[in-house]
Amino acid sequence: MECPQICQLILYLHRDLWDTDIPHHTKTCELILQHWREHFMQLRVELKIGHFTMDNATNNDTAMAILQEEHKFDIDPVACRICCFLHIINICVQHLINGYKCADFSGLLRTWGNPPRVLHKKEYITAVQEDPIQPFDASTNLVLEKLEQMHWEVLQDLKFALQAPATAHHTMTSEHIPLLSGALPTYETFLEQWKRISMSSVNPQFGPLLKEGLAHREQYHKQMHANKAYVFGMFAHPSIHFSWVEHKWCNEISSVKASILELVSTHLSKFIVYANHYLFADARILHEVC
Repeated sequence: MECPQICQLILYLHRDLWDTDIPHHTKTCELILQHWREHFMQLRVELKIGHFTMDNATNNDTAMAILQEEHKFDIDPVACRICCFLHIINICVQHLINGYKCADFSGLLRTWGNPPRVLHKKEYITAVQEDPIQPFDASTNLVLEKLEQMHWEVLQDLKFALQAPATAHHTMTSEHIPLLSGALPTYETFLEQWKRISMSSVNPQFGPLLKEGLAHREQYHKQMHANKAYVFGMFAHPSIHFSWVEHKWCNEISSVKASILELVSTHLSKFIVYANHYLFADARILHEVC
């Protein structure tokens, strides 16, 4: 190979290879660089669409900002990023699973619930801190110990709390590819369910259990709510249109409709200019209709 760094990388990744196994005096390095340039040209074309979707938000926001600066992309990498719905749901769930052991139950009464399920604060806190999920973790290679009744009560509460994100996941992925039009309504429904559970007076333990997961919901909700792509996706869907906005965003109906009108008018104006330049008769008809 003409590039010694790539040669060293291949030898590092494949320990069973020797330097003599690698063909030298080839144009491999040049072909790789050419493929890299073609990839960035394709990326430039795709970003002209106006939106993109990526996971690992913080790292990718930084990466897209650098690409924007180096390659002069005309796009806001933060405002136009479409969040991966399943990734967001997973983050909320992971905050619940990883943070429930540190939940603060100090504000609860000594006992709560109704017969036959009455929970005692001290026993419940002890069971939570002992982490009843851990014995089921196959990566620890531990022998499954017998769980006590209060451990099962905690597991039952976690199972109930996870039903909301499981329903959201099923709604978005069941028997079809997830559609952008359903992302915001599904996410908001999921958040409403968690918030309602966390405010339960009969089962006050859900407040501390869900606190960590709910603490991170607003960051993604504000970003999704501010991105016009979600609203336009709902507007373009024949079974949604403005129904969700009118039902849930009563104070924002006028601003949302104005945003849709502005977006449609902007793209339609660009199309008319382009079509008139090439003498498309249908474009003039659209102009007259508008």
